[in-house]
Amino acid sequence: MSLTKPLHIRFTFKTLLVFQFFFFAMHELHELAHIVTGRLMCGAWGTRDFNVWRLCETCNVPYPEIATFAGPVLTFIMLWLGRYWLKHGAATSIRSFGLVMIFGNMPFGRLYMAAMGSGDEMWGLRSLFLNAGHSNLLLLRIINFVVVAAICLPPLVVAYKAIGNKRKILVFIALLIIPLMLDTIILLMLLNGLLATGFLNHVYLMGTPLLIQLWFINCIAIVIAGYRCLTTFAIEKT
Repeated sequence: MSLTKPLHIRFTFKTLLVFQFFFFAMHELHELAHIVTGRLMCGAWGTRDFNVWRLCETCNVPYPEIATFAGPVLTFIMLWLGRYWLKHGAATSIRSFGLVMIFGNMPFGRLYMAAMGSGDEMWGLRSLFLNAGHSNLLLLRIINFVVVAAICLPPLVVAYKAIGNKRKILVFIALLIIPLMLDTIILLMLLNGLLATGFLNHVYLMGTPLLIQLWFINCIAIVIAGYRCLTTFAIEKT
C-alpha cells in the first residue's frame, strides 16, 4: 500500500503510555545488543547500567568495536523495518506499527548524538580510525554524521509524510523529542541514580543489575498487554 491515505495519530493517555514503554523497551534492546555481542566475543559478561556498558576485564579480542556498533545496527534495522511496514503495509494496523517502530527507536537521539560528535557510532569510529594527533577527528565526525543521517532520515521522511493530524510538524517534532526527553529523565537520571545508590544492583543474569531486569520485564509486560494500542496508534480517517 502506498501512502495515499494519511494516518491520524491517536493522542489518548493509554496509547501514549504504551508507546512510551515501547520506547523504553527498544532502548533496552539496544543495550542488550551491545552486551550480548560482547558476551559472544569475549566469553564472559561485562558490566553495565541503563546506558553505559563495558566488556569484561579479561576480554582481549580483535575488533571489540563490533560490540559498539551492534546497538546502532539493531536500531537502524528496526527503523528501516518500520519504514517498510509504514510504506508497504497491507493493513492499517501494520502501517500504524511501522510508525511506532520509527518513532520508538530514538531516531532523533541518534542524529543528535552524531551531530554532537558522540554516540556509539562515533566512539566506534574513533577507536578504529582516530590518529595519534587527532588531526582527522573533524573528518570522522563529518563522516559519522553523514552516515547516520543517511540511515535515519529516509524513515523519518516517510513518517512525516504519513502523518495526517492537523499541525503535523508539531506532532512530528513532539514524537521525536518528548519520548527521548522522558527516556533521559526516567532512565538515565532517575533509575541510573537509584542504581548508583546500590538499589537492586545485584547481578544474577547476563551481567545486568536486577533493577534493569525488573524494569525491562515491566516494559515488555505493558507493551504486550497494550499491544492493540500500538496497532491502532494511528488510524485512517475517512
